[in-house]
Amino acid sequence: MNLRLQAKEDDINSIVKHMGSMIDEMMSRNFFRSSSPDSWQPAVNVYEAPDRFIVCADLAGMRRESIDIRPDDDVLHVRGTRDKPEIPDPPGEEEISVHLMEIDSGKFHRRVPIPPDVIQKDIRATYRNGYVWIVMPRKQGGGQ
Repeated sequence: MNLRLQAKEDDINSIVKHMGSMIDEMMSRNFFRSSSPDSWQPAVNVYEAPDRFIVCADLAGMRRESIDIRPDDDVLHVRGTRDKPEIPDPPGEEEISVHLMEIDSGKFHRRVPIPPDVIQKDIRATYRNGYVWIVMPRKQGGGQ
């Protein structure tokens, strides 16, 4: 085998090994995720009607007092902190193992653009069954 071919093979093997390491690292991070400040964002749906926009954010497990919703300029800010779920009747810590952890906790900050035809002073929010519903009324004639 000539030296050039051997060098290319070594490069390819090195790349494959490096990619395998990266995949292993990503998988372990996903398996045991931890949240740092502003590291997660709740899922959001945005609906449009002729007279309003409606934003729905998935904030399951949160207390109403932990949610802060504010319009600022042309952005709706949805902030808060969600505590980790508490295990009912937990066994001693030495007796429990984590197999999968997908529920995010900690601080979050979600930004949603406010369309120009929204009456910002009339934005209202309600929290029901783990969802926050934000209604943003439109100026008359603002619909399509």
